[in-house]
Amino acid sequence: MIKNMMQKFMPKAVVLVCSFIFSTSLVFASSQTAVTAQLVKSEADGTVLICQYRTMTQAHFKVLFSNQTCPLSIQVGH
Repeated sequence: MIKNMMQKFMPKAVVLVCSFIFSTSLVFASSQTAVTAQLVKSEADGTVLICQYRTMTQAHFKVLFSNQTCPLSIQVGH
């Protein structure tokens, strides 16, 4: 009886373990994941426009011509 239960349980256990390993490996798949940085400040200086963006941990800058506008958010490497 126990042997019969083990034979039924093992394939399900293998599938569960493999699914768990696969799903957690996707979370750690890349250290180069893109995140969204939000515009916090913009300032014109002559012919250039300096846009300052912020993520949870970093500040990013984008320089444009002064006749352009800063996007409200940008994708940056993490």
